[in-house]
Amino acid sequence: MRNKSLLILLLCTVSFYSQQNLKFKINGLQDTTVFLARYFGDKLYYADTAYSKNGTVVFNKKEFVGGIYAVVCPESRYFEFIMANEDVELETDILDFNGKMKIKKSENNKLFYQYISFLGSMKERSKTLQGDDSKTKREALDLEVKQYQKNNILNKELLAAKVLAMSVDPEIPEEIKDNDSLRYRFYLDHYWDNIDVTDSRIVHTPVYHKKLDFFFKKMIPQIPDTICKYAHNLISQIDEETDLFKYTVHHLTYKYETSNIMGMDAVFVCMAQKYYCPANDSKSFWLDSNKIVDLCDKAEKTAPLLIGKKAPRLILADTSETNWIDFYQLPNKYNLLIFWDPDCGHCKKEIPKMENLYKEFKEKGIDIEFIAVGTNLENEKWIKYVKNNELPWINISDFPDANKNAKEYIYEKRITTLESLNFRSKYDIFSTPQVYLVDSEKKIIGKKLNALSLGKMMEHLEEVDIDYLETLEKQNKEEKEKIENSKKKNNKD
Repeated sequence: MRNKSLLILLLCTVSFYSQQNLKFKINGLQDTTVFLARYFGDKLYYADTAYSKNGTVVFNKKEFVGGIYAVVCPESRYFEFIMANEDVELETDILDFNGKMKIKKSENNKLFYQYISFLGSMKERSKTLQGDDSKTKREALDLEVKQYQKNNILNKELLAAKVLAMSVDPEIPEEIKDNDSLRYRFYLDHYWDNIDVTDSRIVHTPVYHKKLDFFFKKMIPQIPDTICKYAHNLISQIDEETDLFKYTVHHLTYKYETSNIMGMDAVFVCMAQKYYCPANDSKSFWLDSNKIVDLCDKAEKTAPLLIGKKAPRLILADTSETNWIDFYQLPNKYNLLIFWDPDCGHCKKEIPKMENLYKEFKEKGIDIEFIAVGTNLENEKWIKYVKNNELPWINISDFPDANKNAKEYIYEKRITTLESLNFRSKYDIFSTPQVYLVDSEKKIIGKKLNALSLGKMMEHLEEVDIDYLETLEKQNKEEKEKIENSKKKNNKD
């Protein structure tokens, strides 16, 4: 079998060490180097190396963690087996790993391969079903599979049984099968029934990764508070000193930290605050102190900028450097904050699009004002760009004298605030453009917006058609095609 798992499954943990004998007879295998690999999540990683002699491979490493391993032969062809607290001796054929598999020694692998064989036979039987009673016969086959699972897989202590049980969905009671709402509620409540999260070895099974990913992507509403609630509930059942804890916490934290879905950074913050921070009392044993400090610093900066939070106040000067504008005093229903840099290539593409949107918003009577904030420390280029392009909205920034003599502007003249002059840090401007949409109470209702997503959001909020969206959609498609073509060209080169 090439690059395919027998079953996407696996298990293991640092606390399950044992001395085991691993011997494999692979008929037809030439004398060559053979690798042993094990899973972490859905990926295979190197575990050991041996040299086959007359088709016999023996791995002599004294300690192996429990789980599902793969014996990898030349051309990346491999078969999987269960590693538990027992010796393993298997015999197979290089041309048909699964079909020719014989279990010489190992109760776990007997169960594992018997189940694979059973499912294969059920699949073949289902292919032969025809006629008016085929539906009834398929239902009978399903019942046969479920009975096999109950008798041989569920609630068994063998590692193989735990691995296989993870793929068994909870059985929906007959009385609620026709009620979509009750069926979903039951499935949600019992989703983890057959997954033993107290056995940390399951971190080394692709099935755990698959079940974890599906649950948080498809099973629960994509609302940050809901995601955090279910994440904390799951993780609370896992031993904090295990690789399963490490994998689950890291996977969910990284998933939402890097999400392109607006508002999902709230999940990153809740995960960071509970499992990584404070840095001097962190549960993230797998990270060095510097990385923990960096992550906590990022979470601290992100927390005040989440959807629903009040946008930090800005009092900055326009291009005259004498007229100061407090965006908190603007009366509009919406404000759009655009942090941009005239040297930023992406900004140069987005600003003209934003300008076209701004004009249409005004024409359609939408009560919105744009506040474009220049992020250059030296603002001569920003002033020049604003004036040359006659940008129609409010343009503000800091300037060298205000930063050099901050005390004068903050405490003596009382025309700005330290928070305003530190807007780059306050708004975590690590790249440009950064865009925030706020409501009349200055609460953030949108962020990381481009012209296209802003136009769509405003259409939804104001129930109005934005004509310019058609052009934006076309431009967006052309830009994506250009990027894809560039990638293809680079790959060829």
